[in-house]
Amino acid sequence: MSVNRQKLDRKRIEQLLEDSLVPVEPNTTFVSDLRARLVTVRGGQVLSPWMLVLVLASVVIFVLSALGFILRVVLALLGLVGLMERRRRGSGASA
Repeated sequence: MSVNRQKLDRKRIEQLLEDSLVPVEPNTTFVSDLRARLVTVRGGQVLSPWMLVLVLASVVIFVLSALGFILRVVLALLGLVGLMERRRRGSGASA
């Protein structure tokens, strides 16, 4: 089954696009929103106060977590030493 296609050259395609596409003026709110997103901050306020609060809170949480982990390890070691001491005393008393 053969389809009869007309070969479109570049000029014909450009002419079809010119006839069908019509330039439009963008909405003013769209333009202002687009410009607001394209603005970059330079200079004085690179580090925002909220960023500083977030970093400090993260450091505090990390330090507290590390201290909690160290405390658990120390308590586990003390418990292990206590169990070994009790076993040693128990086996020495019965002998």
